[in-house]
Amino acid sequence: MYIFIVNPTAGNGRARKMYNKLINSDTYQTINSEVYFTEYKGHAEEIVSGIVQERSDIKAIIVIGGDGTVHEVANGLGGEVNIPISPFPAGSGNDFSRGCLIKGKPEQLLQRVVAHSGEMDYWFGHYEMEGIQRRFANNIGFGFDAEVAKKANESRHKKVLSKIGLGIVSYLIALVQVLFTFKPKDITFLYNGEKRQIKNCSLITIGNHPYYGGGMKLIPTAKIEPKKIPVLIVHSISKIKVLTMFLTVLTGYHLRFKEVELIETEGIEIYSKDKIYFHADGETNDCTEAIIKKESKCITVLGSLNKK
Repeated sequence: MYIFIVNPTAGNGRARKMYNKLINSDTYQTINSEVYFTEYKGHAEEIVSGIVQERSDIKAIIVIGGDGTVHEVANGLGGEVNIPISPFPAGSGNDFSRGCLIKGKPEQLLQRVVAHSGEMDYWFGHYEMEGIQRRFANNIGFGFDAEVAKKANESRHKKVLSKIGLGIVSYLIALVQVLFTFKPKDITFLYNGEKRQIKNCSLITIGNHPYYGGGMKLIPTAKIEPKKIPVLIVHSISKIKVLTMFLTVLTGYHLRFKEVELIETEGIEIYSKDKIYFHADGETNDCTEAIIKKESKCITVLGSLNKK
């Protein structure tokens, strides 16, 4: 049984249109399937959590939506479940699909999924905050980028720009807006057996792959691999230079800035005296501490053009 999780509002309706085209394809007609349409935030997580506990005949979960829907599915699966998933990019960012090199027409993607072609191992990130444990599929960020994500999510123009394929523009607009109000924090880090205190820390980002914010390569060296996580830290940087840094993200030149530091570790703890905004796959909240690492078990992603 193939389970379709469709977020009908993703990509300003693009996900629903994609599914409607898919059901008329020859491949779709040959498989046993069930479809679930999400109706509210967190619904995909609820659906998947219920399905995996009730059924044992699931061949794959096909996610037609964006990164937010993938985030919910990842958390609905639970840590002990290894049901293959396949994201069909239909949201505004689609960084998970981009990171896994999943692209092509919907029917072509479905053909690869049914043929179990393009299988790849993928390790979700794991974070714990105040006793709550969750996963992130793409990245988790603290500070400036999280406030930008929050502002972008709340913007009125995001839907319009996403509809015409310019979702990244809403992020850039939010970036400029937050630039004038953001205040850096003093952060304590524990990693690789070391304790560090960094003053005026503006940004901390951890990624499972390079892509971020709809195609930007904030951590261009990030790889899909077990255990290791790259951590990008920006501190003691002027507001004007923050803007310059983000303008160079597409080229990777931002890594040359003296205020930008990139470390690699198997786990990191982050502590702040003041509340700090964070985002996990674009979903925002705030916290004062976090423990982050990779999931020990991998899942299988189907439909990738990556070669093992």
